[in-house]
Amino acid sequence: MAQTAEVVIIGGGIIGASIAYHLRQDGLSGRLIVVERDTTYSRATTPMSMGGVRQQYAAPCNIALARYSLQFYEQFDEMMVGAWGRPQAHFHQSGYLFLFDETQRPVIMPRYEIQRQMGVEVELFSPQQVLDRFPHLGLDDITGAIYGRRDGYLNPRGALQGFVERARELGCTWLQDEVVSFTPTTGHMYAVQTQASGVITTPVLVLATGPWTQQLATPAGIELPVLPVRRQACYMTLPQPLGYKLPMVIDPSDVHFRPDTETDDHLLATTIVRDEPPGFNFDWDATRFQGHIVPQLQRRLPACTPLQLQRGWAGHYDVTPDENPILGAHPEHPALFLAVGFSGHGLMLAPAVGKMLSEAIRLGRSETLEIRPYCLERFRTGNLILDAQI
Repeated sequence: MAQTAEVVIIGGGIIGASIAYHLRQDGLSGRLIVVERDTTYSRATTPMSMGGVRQQYAAPCNIALARYSLQFYEQFDEMMVGAWGRPQAHFHQSGYLFLFDETQRPVIMPRYEIQRQMGVEVELFSPQQVLDRFPHLGLDDITGAIYGRRDGYLNPRGALQGFVERARELGCTWLQDEVVSFTPTTGHMYAVQTQASGVITTPVLVLATGPWTQQLATPAGIELPVLPVRRQACYMTLPQPLGYKLPMVIDPSDVHFRPDTETDDHLLATTIVRDEPPGFNFDWDATRFQGHIVPQLQRRLPACTPLQLQRGWAGHYDVTPDENPILGAHPEHPALFLAVGFSGHGLMLAPAVGKMLSEAIRLGRSETLEIRPYCLERFRTGNLILDAQI
């Protein structure tokens, strides 16, 4: 016998979990099922992320989402406390530091001006001002930096656990199963066929499926321009603690790094693999680590060698043509809601996205934040969001 639910969310990572939490928090009382095939999240995007939280975007719509989310994360561990326990997201507001050389100044400065106009707490630093704050950095090729002092990074698993457990405590059902297919039925309903639990019918189906979006949507006859792009990350031990917390450092080389949230002598680093076709590949490339990541870290942290590798891993971004998310109801399928294509910024924007999708589902519109720029139709009309992700 088919089950029914008022809302079914496919994907229980941080985006799906935030949507579930916000729907319940905002008053949805009907049955809400989150279908997640792997509740250990062993290959999910969220636990493999760097956990960065920043306001430094170029598009005003993205800045608005980021500011909402940052304020939410500032109170996260207190807000998500419940009978289940207390999350350990540990948001460190140690800042975000965008380093740039002279060739990048024409791109960086307009972003900086837009951020300032929107009230983002950013400062333009000379190399010496950077070194005054963070003396371990090597800046021989750097001519400036933008520093966001309110930004920072958190523990991704702690943030995911907080959303999941609090949503469950509010009455959301987490179903460990795999969705085989979904098909529209009469009256703007969807039938969701699962592998082990049978069919679930619902008037509201939400895709929060990250890099796996096309695998699920294409067989249903729905084309969504979301591709999996591999990224490498690693966890290393410093020869000795720095004595202070570095910010998240965004380097012109495309290698980004930050300290561990829980210890003082470990470093995380990541880079996007841009020179291979999109697709799933969970192999960690030791050659790329030695040939690209290590030299850049040695240049930026010359006094912190040798770095001892503890572990490395590969995950995926879910990337759209303009590298920004697709949010809201599908234009041709009003019972289907989309929250995909975050291009590496799902955790960063999850609180805002949860609020936006909650309002879109319950009210038919998003009132707190502007959802229209993120519509699927923009790829047809050419109204792209001009804010390539970093």
